[in-house]
Formats: sequence, C-alpha cells, structure tokens
Amino acid sequence: MFDRYVVVDWSANSTPKVGRDSIWIGVCDGTGQVSTTNLATRRSAEAYLVELLTADETTTTLLGVDFSLGYPAGTAAALGLSGVPWSAMWATITQEICDDDRNGNNRFAVAASFNERMTGSPAPFWGCPPSAAGTCLATTKPRDVEALCEFRAVEAALRGTGCRPFSSWQLLGAGAVGSQSLVGIPMLERLRTRFGDRLDVWPFTTGFLLPPRARRAIVVAEVWPSMLDAVAAGESIRDAAQVATTAQWLAAAGAESELEAMFSPRISREVAAVAGAEEGWVLGVSA
Repeated sequence: MFDRYVVVDWSANSTPKVGRDSIWIGVCDGTGQVSTTNLATRRSAEAYLVELLTADETTTTLLGVDFSLGYPAGTAAALGLSGVPWSAMWATITQEICDDDRNGNNRFAVAASFNERMTGSPAPFWGCPPSAAGTCLATTKPRDVEALCEFRAVEAALRGTGCRPFSSWQLLGAGAVGSQSLVGIPMLERLRTRFGDRLDVWPFTTGFLLPPRARRAIVVAEVWPSMLDAVAAGESIRDAAQVATTAQWLAAAGAESELEAMFSPRISREVAAVAGAEEGWVLGVSA
C-alpha cells in the first residue's frame, strides 16, 4: 500500500541527547525489514527526514509521528485565530516557537503566552520547571480553572478502552506529549512547505480516507506506539523498539490490506467533523 513506513518518536529535550528519551526514527520497507536511527537534535532529525523523503520521489511513504497533531475543539477560536482551525494552529505555533540547532527552545514561554490569550490563567497548558512558572503557567495541573476540554475525542476513545493517553496540554512529566507537539508541529509545517502537494496530513487534508495512490507520495499521520507491545528484535532501548514495532505493524497492515480501514475509523459523523477540522485522530483507533 505504501513503499515505506516511517515512525518518528520526537523529543522536546532542551539540549542534544541520544539514547533513552531522545529522537528515534524507525524505517520499514515493504518486505518488513526495519532499521532505527537515533538523532541528538531536532534539526538533525528534520534534515534526516528531508533527505529520506527526497532521495526517491517515486517512493510512497507513510510518516507516523508520536505526538498530537491537533488540540481539543475550540482551541483555535480561544486564541482568536481565523481560518481552518488545525492549519491556523500549525501556522501560529510555527511562528511562535524558536528552536535552535542545540535544541534550545522557548516552548514554556509560548505555552504561557497561549494560556494568557485563551484564559488569562495557568490553563489549559500546564507542567514546567519552577524557573518557567508564572501567572499563566504552573508546574502542576491547576484545579478549579475553567478552560478547554482536557482530552481530544480520540484520547477519550482510547481511555474508554482502558488506555491512558496523556493530554495535549501536559508539557512535562513521564509520558507527557504536549512539549513534543509544540516543537514537532513546526517541523511538519516546514515539511508541508517543502513538499507542497506531495505531502498530505491525515485526516486534515485527506478526510477520513486513504488518499488515492496518485496523491500518496507522503502521508503524515498521528500514531500512538503505546497501543502495541514493543517487541522488536535487537532493540534494547524502549523508544527504539517502539518505533521499530510500530513501523512493522503498519507495514504488515499495508501488506494485508488492513491499513485502508485504519484511515476510515468507525466514528460518528459529528466526531469526524471536529477531528478532521481541528483535533486530528490516531491511526488504528476507533470510537
């Protein structure tokens, strides 16, 4: 179904780092052969992906990323953004985030600024070092603060099955994904600019469908490797095992023609409308 399956475990580290809790990229070809690469910085990882995706323009690629591609419904409106919500959020985050070649970034300052614009309080984003805490960002989850929904519809669906995905708002702590989204979305926005019509983002630009092969050059989709048992042979670091296992899982689903159904999950029309315009969805999850 695709020639290549790439899975990215992103990182929000503020200094270069390899090994556990750093950036890992798994690549699986149509035969099921998988390799993993560990990158110390986001700049080097982005350069790696650009090189991989431009090496052969005839190769179709499913690019799975392990961070939220959207935010709970109403986020863009709360920030005063106009236009299509997901696209407006991506453009705004890309404009606000500064991320240098040594991983230095301003994600906590951006989160605090967004909180001030949305609620004037330390919500909905939360979780930061004490040095970054202030009136509009707290080290721990605020209580008794009215804000946007804690979870997107896809996370609510996962929690209904007993899984425990984290909220896009949580920026710090074991398993948190919020920081990865703030520094990961700008990378994807730059890929969109670079590759233009060759790159689709599911379900935002595709609807809840697998794009026709003529438009299937690069398809970005959100994945959640924690749904799977990380059992990749030869990988002693969990992050490496997760990207390898997820890439192999996607390749196997493509070979068995199961992948197309994943692009059209069993969800209500109302949920699909919100997810397709702002929240996004996780490949392989049904409501």
